[in-house]
Amino acid sequence: MIRLPLFASACLALAACGVGSPADSKAAKVCNTMLAGDPEIVEDLAEDGDTIEVYCGCYATLLANKTEDAQATILKVSQVVSDIRAENDLHLEEAAGRLMADFIEDGSSPTYGVTRDGFETTGSYIDTVRRALNKETGACAAS
Repeated sequence: MIRLPLFASACLALAACGVGSPADSKAAKVCNTMLAGDPEIVEDLAEDGDTIEVYCGCYATLLANKTEDAQATILKVSQVVSDIRAENDLHLEEAAGRLMADFIEDGSSPTYGVTRDGFETTGSYIDTVRRALNKETGACAAS
């Protein structure tokens, strides 16, 4: 498996499992928008026999188990990264880097309206989903 920088690796996990989640859910759509068309992501997922749709199904499934506040934060940061990608024709890692570069001393992002804490919460969530995919008995394990 290709090793991507932390946020990209985490974002792959974001997208993770199609088990039991509606493909048309808001969370799955945000995830798909965030990852779609990034050749590194597509290649990395394909190495494990996965697709963006499978990953985003898991993202949506596991997100439903988070608190409403956590769900809102994760979706907002994911949408911001998606928007940065779309507006600037960037890959996922580049978009995340652009967001990180905008954080100021108080931890806010004046340009994008998210916080460093929210960004880190999203990264942790993505890492959690990624780990869930790598276990045969995890919440997103293939049946």
